[in-house]
Amino acid sequence: MSFKRFIAFFIVMISILSAGTAFADARTFAVYPFEINGPAQYKYLSRGVQTMLISRLNWTGHFEPLAASKELGEADIPSSKIEEIKSAQQLEVDYLALGSITIVGKDASIDLRMVDKDGKSWTKSAKTTIEGLIPALDGIATEVKGELFEKPGSKKVTKEEKAREEARPQDALNPEFISASTAAIPMQSAINPQFRYEGGAETPGRWRSQSIDFVNRGGFVADVTGDGKQNIVMLSDTEVKVFGVEAQRLKEVASYKYATRANGIKISGIDLGMDGVKEVVLCIMMDSRPYSFIISFKGNTPKVLVNRFNKFLSSVRIPPNFTETLLGQKLDTSRTFYSKDVTEYMYSNGELVPIRHLSVPEFANVFNTSFLPEKDDYKILVLNKYGRMVVYNKALEPLYESQNSYNSVDVKFESIARIKGFGTENKKDKMEHYYFVPMPITIASISDPTKFEVLLNKDISVASQVFSNYKNFSQGELHSEYWDGVGLSLAWKTRRIKGSVTAYGLADIDNDGEKELYCILNSFPGSLGVKFRKTLIVAYELNLGKK
Repeated sequence: MSFKRFIAFFIVMISILSAGTAFADARTFAVYPFEINGPAQYKYLSRGVQTMLISRLNWTGHFEPLAASKELGEADIPSSKIEEIKSAQQLEVDYLALGSITIVGKDASIDLRMVDKDGKSWTKSAKTTIEGLIPALDGIATEVKGELFEKPGSKKVTKEEKAREEARPQDALNPEFISASTAAIPMQSAINPQFRYEGGAETPGRWRSQSIDFVNRGGFVADVTGDGKQNIVMLSDTEVKVFGVEAQRLKEVASYKYATRANGIKISGIDLGMDGVKEVVLCIMMDSRPYSFIISFKGNTPKVLVNRFNKFLSSVRIPPNFTETLLGQKLDTSRTFYSKDVTEYMYSNGELVPIRHLSVPEFANVFNTSFLPEKDDYKILVLNKYGRMVVYNKALEPLYESQNSYNSVDVKFESIARIKGFGTENKKDKMEHYYFVPMPITIASISDPTKFEVLLNKDISVASQVFSNYKNFSQGELHSEYWDGVGLSLAWKTRRIKGSVTAYGLADIDNDGEKELYCILNSFPGSLGVKFRKTLIVAYELNLGKK
């Protein structure tokens, strides 16, 4: 054997022996469930934080969790220093991790105590918000490993994290968007970052249509005429209007009038023929009863496919495939509109055939419910009667409720619950109750192609905070939020939109091959000038600098 080969062989053997020694000397730890001091709705964090900390403290070959650590329950938590030493000896681990989280309002305080097998302990603490709980736990875990192995601040980037960062859009966000996290590359600007400025009339990346003389109640963008171009479909007080975009202006190409005494409450789109052309689902209230229609606008000519279906009907993307599906629901006058009677329907030979009943939360209906896809899982999103976003898991357990209200619009119908066998009250003697139909929630991947975001319109109005039946807003703000494991956190938002937003979404509104973020809104000439309201469209390019 030559001298060079001997040296190489010697180095390899030293490396193997060193690695073997390192793995053999790996320290071990066990994590107990955390004590949660706060509202009962956060008790689920006890187990959730335990699982998160196990994964974040783990460092293969150096600091590894007890195999049965996840099986440790609240009853196993040691109550004294002597019990802590005994627990470490019985579990045969080097360290125990015990902690608590105190929640007051939106603020959270984390206290983690690490105890070694000899009974010595030290504490790591952090103050954060509910949204920042996971990053705070990451920081504490990194500090603990840094103190134990003299590698403060070290963090190994995984292949998945690296791929996710490389997949992010490399162009700057539209200047109309304000980034709230690392969801995209920050916009470069010479303006003092302490100034929050509003986009002007010449802001690049934003398009605004002319004003149209009617009040809009909702809408969506899709090809409904079959010409391969996107249409803007809107609901007025008397008809469904279909527009095209020509020379940067809206042009009405078709319409469908419904009964003058009816109250139009919702339109949505669904591709029944799987041909790339969507049909319009119209839902109205007439004589205190719901009726739904499915209308085709192919060739710019309205044709009613389903007429006066006696239930509420809406198009919703549902699991497991998250394709647009028809959901129907009856109006039971013996109870409030919220009902578990949400049924999936299929269109066949001119009729709607019931397929199955959906398992949804107690206060869900066909208008306020959406589903957020996740890897091998999903969350159920429900806008409650106060406009707050409530997140459930598929076992229908509540996980999170927002503090702000979203997607409110001035579209309502009377919803009175009465006891069976009794007549309705005289209107003079009763207080009328209304159900306000919210805008549908848009789920999309914008900031991060590997994750879905929840697009919401934040309600901005002082009057609506005082008067629950006031839903006319002078301005709006579109938010992109993501599920961080604990709640919905803000990724980015648009600057203030002047007017009352009634619909929004993602679509190639100008037919240039790229999707835009659009919102349909009513102008706001003041509370005394509501009869002068008009409809207009505002669209934003998602990012600038496209090649």
